[in-house]
Amino acid sequence: MSLAVIDIDNTLWQFCDAFSRELRKINPAFPPVEGWTTWNFFEGFCTEAEFMGAVDAVHRHQDSDEYQPYPEAKGFLRALKDQGYRVVIASHRRQEMLGPTERWLMKHELPYDELHLSFDKTVLFEDAAVVVDDAPHTLEKAVACKAIGAGLLFPWNKAYAGNGFGLFGNLNEVMEYIRERS
Repeated sequence: MSLAVIDIDNTLWQFCDAFSRELRKINPAFPPVEGWTTWNFFEGFCTEAEFMGAVDAVHRHQDSDEYQPYPEAKGFLRALKDQGYRVVIASHRRQEMLGPTERWLMKHELPYDELHLSFDKTVLFEDAAVVVDDAPHTLEKAVACKAIGAGLLFPWNKAYAGNGFGLFGNLNEVMEYIRERS
């Protein structure tokens, strides 16, 4: 069975909007999401500890009714499983976020085989046939391991389009890209 490694944030749901709200609590002058074109966009607006605290604040409440998956997320994961992939949901999260993350996935009936929370998803890439993520450096590593790499298009990854992976407007387009390359 082939392995598909699927991110959560900005892949299965619009994390950046919730994250932006948390960042603006720290500093109302934070640039809007459209201005997040580099990974260090927070510098000058908050400390790294405050930044990570905002990430944790969203993840801690992942299972709230406020945080909904993309409409096509369930169908996307189901299509992967129907094509014979073993789906590992992998997210850069602290282990303490396991409960809210599992509850969110179950609440929205998002099918998967395993949940991997760590700050190094690349340990899964040696066996991966598909990696779906929004982070260009993650997708570059996946492609280097011979996986099909794809993700949703955002301001922070737009400049990396064409680096061996596909970036798209929605998960249905990502699925079509995967099918074409499988």
